[in-house]
Amino acid sequence: MRRFFSRGTKILSCALILIFCSDVALAGGWPRAPGSGELITTVSRMRSNARTEDKIDTSTGKISPFRYRKTEITSYLELGLIDDLTAIGELAHTKERSELVVGTFENSGISRIKAGFRYAIGTWEETLFSIQPLVTLHLEDISENPVMIHSGDVDAEIALVLARSDSFMGVEVFSVQEIGWSWRNSDRPDEVRADITLGAKPRPGTMFLLKSLNGAALDSLPNEKHYRSNKLAFSLVQDLPQNILPGTAFEAGVERFIDGQGTIDDTTFRVGLWYRF
Repeated sequence: MRRFFSRGTKILSCALILIFCSDVALAGGWPRAPGSGELITTVSRMRSNARTEDKIDTSTGKISPFRYRKTEITSYLELGLIDDLTAIGELAHTKERSELVVGTFENSGISRIKAGFRYAIGTWEETLFSIQPLVTLHLEDISENPVMIHSGDVDAEIALVLARSDSFMGVEVFSVQEIGWSWRNSDRPDEVRADITLGAKPRPGTMFLLKSLNGAALDSLPNEKHYRSNKLAFSLVQDLPQNILPGTAFEAGVERFIDGQGTIDDTTFRVGLWYRF
């Protein structure tokens, strides 16, 4: 079953490159008009009971006990500055709990601040190309991150963003592809990622999002292993009554680990509130 999903992820990633936007979801691909923006606040809950490197003890037939839970509240902002230039910011609060053989570890607090921008270079073959530099400052230790994030660590990423919109069988659809490289300090390995988002708006005010999220370290971790992760995510975004809450929408979604190494096998549930202004 794992092999089937892994193969499906690769097929999906290739297929989404050929696909396609609705006005309800410009975040992440298209520039914001000067003075307009979108604020997305989400609450997510991650659950995991296994690491990808866990092995069965042949003498007992058991895997070393492991239980990880993480709750995160994230606020993501996009704000149009001038034509073709959009500011990006993110603030996250994280609470995590790891239960291991050697004991239980917990931490809670503001975990990261992210800032940067996206600049639209131009359109070619009906696809909008943008560059997106982002800097992330980590403020909390995150024990179950593959590269063992510590307070004060910094990530600097440069990404190429491709966005395309169209209609398919009368349905508004879009795709956003991000290919990024991150430099990391503290002797942590640099990372590359390739994320693809496919969206469809079957009717006004309703949008479906399907994402393929893929990342890998460019060098080995301290345990001499290479980190790699492939995930799939699905969300429904539904506009709320505009006569009561204008410019708002509700999101509900799930994200699932499909394949990888040097990380944890997790499932994340998410709810969010989108506000466009």
